[in-house]
Amino acid sequence: MEIVIAVSIVAAAVFIFYRSAKKKTSGNCDCGSCTSHCPLYEDKKTNQK
Repeated sequence: MEIVIAVSIVAAAVFIFYRSAKKKTSGNCDCGSCTSHCPLYEDKKTNQK
């Protein structure tokens, strides 16, 4: 039973890491909620000027 729980936790962690890395490499915000406080948003804002 412990092995099943450990495998599911590892699988969830890998999925979350993969999703975050995929968003970051495609240029999207990976903050969870893209607000004006997101560092990626600030970088895009300063590059447009």
